[in-house]
Amino acid sequence: MSTGPFIKERSRSVREATDVVFLIAQIAQRRFVGQVRALQQTRRRALSIVSDQPWRLGIGILAVLVPSIVLAFMGPSIPVTTPGIVLLLAVACSTYLADWVGGATSLLLSAFMLDLLFIGSRSDLGAPRTREEAIGFSITLVCGVALIWLIQRMKLESLVDRRAAVAARAAANALASVEAAAASHASGNVTTRIALNHSLLRAMVSINRAHIGVLFLNNPESGELEPVATYGLDGILDPVTSPADVGSAFIAQIALERRARTVSDLSTNRRMSRSLLERANVHAIMGVPLIDASENLLGVAIVGLFVPHRFTPTEIARVDALAARAAAVLQAAVGIDQRETALHSATEAKHWLELVIAAMPEAVVLAMPPDGRVVAENQAAVALLGHLTGPDFGGDISTRIALPDGDPVDDETNPIKQAFRTGEVVTGVEMLASSASGIQVPMLVSAAPVREGDGPVVAVVAVFRDIAGLKEASRLKDEFVSVVSHELRSPLTPIRGFVQLVARDLAREGGHDPQVGRLNSIAGHVDRMTRLVDDLLDVSRLKSGSLEIRTAPTDLADLCADVVRDRSSTTTSHEFTFEPSDQTIVGEWDADRLYQVIDNLVGNAIKYTPAGGSITVSSGFDPATGSALVTVSDEGPGIAAADRARVFSAFYRTPEAAASRIAGLGLGLYICHELVVAHGGSIEIGDADGGGAAFKISLPLISAAIAA
Repeated sequence: MSTGPFIKERSRSVREATDVVFLIAQIAQRRFVGQVRALQQTRRRALSIVSDQPWRLGIGILAVLVPSIVLAFMGPSIPVTTPGIVLLLAVACSTYLADWVGGATSLLLSAFMLDLLFIGSRSDLGAPRTREEAIGFSITLVCGVALIWLIQRMKLESLVDRRAAVAARAAANALASVEAAAASHASGNVTTRIALNHSLLRAMVSINRAHIGVLFLNNPESGELEPVATYGLDGILDPVTSPADVGSAFIAQIALERRARTVSDLSTNRRMSRSLLERANVHAIMGVPLIDASENLLGVAIVGLFVPHRFTPTEIARVDALAARAAAVLQAAVGIDQRETALHSATEAKHWLELVIAAMPEAVVLAMPPDGRVVAENQAAVALLGHLTGPDFGGDISTRIALPDGDPVDDETNPIKQAFRTGEVVTGVEMLASSASGIQVPMLVSAAPVREGDGPVVAVVAVFRDIAGLKEASRLKDEFVSVVSHELRSPLTPIRGFVQLVARDLAREGGHDPQVGRLNSIAGHVDRMTRLVDDLLDVSRLKSGSLEIRTAPTDLADLCADVVRDRSSTTTSHEFTFEPSDQTIVGEWDADRLYQVIDNLVGNAIKYTPAGGSITVSSGFDPATGSALVTVSDEGPGIAAADRARVFSAFYRTPEAAASRIAGLGLGLYICHELVVAHGGSIEIGDADGGGAAFKISLPLISAAIAA
């Protein structure tokens, strides 16, 4: 039979028993050492108290006895105030040299010597014989008590200051190792952060020769105190996982009051009787808060002894001073970690942003103040504009862009500098881009300012979109519309002519009224189609720039009256009003095109004004600008302010108009706007008095006659 497993099992049992015995011996040794140290400290205090008293009494007696004897030999004529003052000086010296024991001794002896030698009979004790002696004796006693209290208080304050200085020096010495650990702390390194926490705790434990320690730090995410380091507790008790293991009420009181708290004996404290420390035979504990410069609680440090102990003010001051320095070190470490984290996040965000910008198909550049020079660009920008940064090119983008007509840009027309100047987003500016090879490409430029909060503009991001393909598509579309319009208009004229001819023949014969009505309806639809084709032709000419304006002297009032008269003869469901100016206004305009503009506006008003409504056309003169004015007002639903800037675009109709049953292509207002602009004027939309829309045309008077 093999004995190997049996021997192994017995060996493991022996090792476990040895470990238990060693642990018990270690605990007993710590408790024994702590008790011996406490007994030695108590013995030293008792011996010091006993050995100090004789020399204190001796100083108090000698300080009074010597000057009293000297004054006694000077004669009986000395007033009581003179020896009183001398003896008060003796009391002060005794108190300063021998504390309150020497001071009290000297004061009592001074009262005895004054009564014996200088009050009443000079050879025996007795009551004062005169009022001056009584007053002098009383003043001496009162002043003596006050001197003892004052000097003792001054010495106590000086002692506190010395204790604070000693504590600060001790804390500085203890913190030397901590600062070394802090200097080696690598931001974001968990291992070095743990080492720093343990170094702080070891310094707090060793500064008062304590036995154990626990360090709690505030978790910024949960807002709770969590243990981050322990000292002297390994193998004695279970790991400390929360403040409840030490004493929730004790730690909460420290955190709330922001000052050190002590417990001399845990075994006699009911609030701490169930803590892990009490079960581990820890008796005396002291806790101090760690507070940063902003008065925020960073954590709580606990140090303790295996024996009962009443912590002295000096011991508390030492740990307090070290806690203040430790809080500064922890705050610096936290700040370093936060800055490193923020820097890492910013670096990742910057790298991610660079990848996003580089992957964008549009050309993107970043310009910086004050002169708007380009400092960064993506590959699409390099392909479109060439390299704008680097030593070979100073980042001046104005040499690579031009106006649509080829003129160079300036500070007023440069979108990037315009965004710097106004602080607003600039969108959809058409320009020409010149690459390094000299090829010009049409593009749309948008520039947006970048701000830090509500501060000034710190950069401008500009996006360049190549619209060469769009321009070519637009050209082909306009060419197609022009060709189709011409081809459509060609058969419309003979169709209309033949329809009218047949209608007249049938009407002459008589008895064909239904057929004549149908033919007239066909003629009306042909007229409508002719107007649509004419509008398409006008749009094509306007976009291609081939529309010709033939100016001639034109009376504005006569032109408006013709439009109103013609519309009144064809429309009977609306009321027309013409309000001419008091002045005769004649200008160099194209009468046919202006007639078309006013007629389109009146026709538009007829569409949207309910039956029975009123349409008003008025003409006038603006002396402030020297311009002729024409206003067309209706009683329709009006045009919303958000749509007024877009209704003059080709093929645009407001949502309300598109949802209605009123037919239209959205070309009438576009043609009106372009024809007015071709005359050098402007057209605006306002609100009419009746609630509808009011279109106001302003035309410059060139070589015009204004007559009353």
